[in-house]
Amino acid sequence: MNVHGAMKHDDEETMMADETARKATIRDVAAAAGVSAQTVSRVINSSTHVNPGTRAQVARAIAELGFTPDVGAQNLARLKRSASVGSTP
Repeated sequence: MNVHGAMKHDDEETMMADETARKATIRDVAAAAGVSAQTVSRVINSSTHVNPGTRAQVARAIAELGFTPDVGAQNLARLKRSASVGSTP
């Protein structure tokens, strides 16, 4: 910003670059492929319950967006699943 509080051109470019550098989410992939987030999850986890054509659409969207699964989110999901196994209400 300059002394008058207005953004300089370089600041605007940096902000725009930061927004486009945001990591793609599973929902972003789903929207790009025209499928549900659950379908994307099935593709990522190599489920056999996905039509080959749909699998290809999701794979293309993953490649185009540069999606990589969030290991922390995966571990949290596993933790939630394992914590509920064998518990009683």
